[in-house]
Amino acid sequence: MECEIDQIERLRAGIRRDDHEYMFLLMQKTGEMQIAHNGREALLTPGDSLLMDSTLPAELTFNGNSASFLSVHLPRSLCLEGVARDPATGRRVARAHPLRPSLEALIDAGGPDEAHADYLFDFIAMMFRAEDRAGDAAGFRDRHGRFRHICDTIDRHVSESDFTIERLAGLVHMSRRQLQRDFRDNGTTFTRVLCERRMKLVLGHLHRAAGLNLRPAISDLAYRAGFSDLSHFNRSFRQIYDMSPGGYYDQCLQARREH
Repeated sequence: MECEIDQIERLRAGIRRDDHEYMFLLMQKTGEMQIAHNGREALLTPGDSLLMDSTLPAELTFNGNSASFLSVHLPRSLCLEGVARDPATGRRVARAHPLRPSLEALIDAGGPDEAHADYLFDFIAMMFRAEDRAGDAAGFRDRHGRFRHICDTIDRHVSESDFTIERLAGLVHMSRRQLQRDFRDNGTTFTRVLCERRMKLVLGHLHRAAGLNLRPAISDLAYRAGFSDLSHFNRSFRQIYDMSPGGYYDQCLQARREH
């Protein structure tokens, strides 16, 4: 939404005329926007996000400056369904928040897929909860959403060579035993998922390098993906893909030339 006006007010008279109730996810793109909502005041700058409740008054001020922001309308009932506490509406989530890239990826993915929508609702409820519980996997209403969040959290830290299940447990606010049970229920282990995610990161770099017609140093890619033991990396790569990393790159390069 592009704005070059001074102020937008959502008053109780207008709220009463609405037939539907929503949560508005605001994501600031350019400029600044001052928001007063749910007893809080926040200044949004590019990259910041804020959740608004359509049943509560709000005041958005631009001070005559140009600003652009994305507003995602989410059915209020679905956002609140099954959650223990209402999300913290009116509270700014800064650009530096560790979950912001994942939120943007979810919004960009979009689509009518029901599973995607359920995950988005749970993710937003989790992201806009109390600061000391940000990232809490227990906020998801089904185990599939919880496990997806666990794997997404691994993706965000996959390049850390010393990343452990204990570190993951702290990030998602679960015990080591709970995590191990979730991995087991999904037919895998933490170690296997971590290795697979690191391999996918290496594959992404190999595909990109082939697309640019550049030959990368395989060891650099392995270290960049979090592998600290090159022998283990090479063995694992062969076990998963039945070829060496260099062979995989050559295959990517050949496919590019044929097309």
